[in-house]
Amino acid sequence: MNRLQKISIIYVIFSMFILPYAAHCAEDEDQFVVVLDAGHGGKDSGARGSFSMEKDVVLDITKQVGHYIQNHLPEIRVLYTREDDSFVKLFKRAEIANRNEADLFVSIHANASPSNRAFGTETFVMGLHKTESNLEVAQKENAVITLEENYEEHYEGYDPHSAESYIIFSLMQNAFLEQSLRAAELTQKEFRERARRKDRGVKQAGFLVLWKTTMPSILIETGFISNSNEEAYLNSDQGKDYLASAIFRAIRSYYEEMKAQKAEERPQSEKQIAQSETQNKSNDIYFMVQLTASSQMADTAKAPFSNLDDPLEIQKIGKYYKYFYGKVNNYKEATKLQKHCKTHFPDAFIVAFEGDNPISVQKAIKSVQ
Repeated sequence: MNRLQKISIIYVIFSMFILPYAAHCAEDEDQFVVVLDAGHGGKDSGARGSFSMEKDVVLDITKQVGHYIQNHLPEIRVLYTREDDSFVKLFKRAEIANRNEADLFVSIHANASPSNRAFGTETFVMGLHKTESNLEVAQKENAVITLEENYEEHYEGYDPHSAESYIIFSLMQNAFLEQSLRAAELTQKEFRERARRKDRGVKQAGFLVLWKTTMPSILIETGFISNSNEEAYLNSDQGKDYLASAIFRAIRSYYEEMKAQKAEERPQSEKQIAQSETQNKSNDIYFMVQLTASSQMADTAKAPFSNLDDPLEIQKIGKYYKYFYGKVNNYKEATKLQKHCKTHFPDAFIVAFEGDNPISVQKAIKSVQ
């Protein structure tokens, strides 16, 4: 084999394997990654109700959340800490999120109480408990580590049954507290407004599963399995769907906010600055309704698109087509548009732009007031 033939073979290999891989990495560099963590599993049943176990209920809800994200936000990469009835150590769950450089970690649980009257949803972020009830929830969820071999080694001597051990969390500086709180607030908002559940609020406590995550992280208690009414709801198809839909919507809102914030912070090139100086009305702030997104162009001549009056605006962003409807200059009109669109697109949501650049809806509202 002569030198020219060798070079040709190397070029073919480079073209077939190296270049596509490099392009794939470049595409995925800015991909938003969500890790969904179904609490408990395997030999750890979690809380028990009269006829069901926490590990089974939350696995169903978690997988439904992932299904919603993959169907409606295909640009988000979804990873699970478990997809079946397996036992995953708490520190391993954080490792999965850290190893994949996740942008958001969502741990999903069901609550329990000595009182069978307790009900409602609450969302926790990592921090020092401020009430005894918060401490009790954290101790209950953390007690699973006693099922792990050599747990003292992995959790630095932490004793889940000792209140004094929680002093460790008072010394922590959570770099992602603000973002975690925002994700938790959006989750409780959706539980309250979408699923019509009792809002028990956003709280802080020392959860080991959140301890070593290096990204915004929340732990959701979807309801009390110890309450017979809530247990029935948590096990019903409608209940699981409403809860999963609420969590999905919160993740979507958080993702859109972070994407808009990142776009605002991205420095402009000299060419962009020059263009912005010559623009006039294109810099106006306006609202649109995003109907859906798909990896392939949809036939907009057919329903449900054909049921809308005004023409659509279709943008190809990365590998995905996004479908926008309407263009108005105030948020009140945007909410009317959204309500109109929800008849045919139940998951339609409001987005905002400044010229051709996406911005957060909050910033747009403040700017047009």
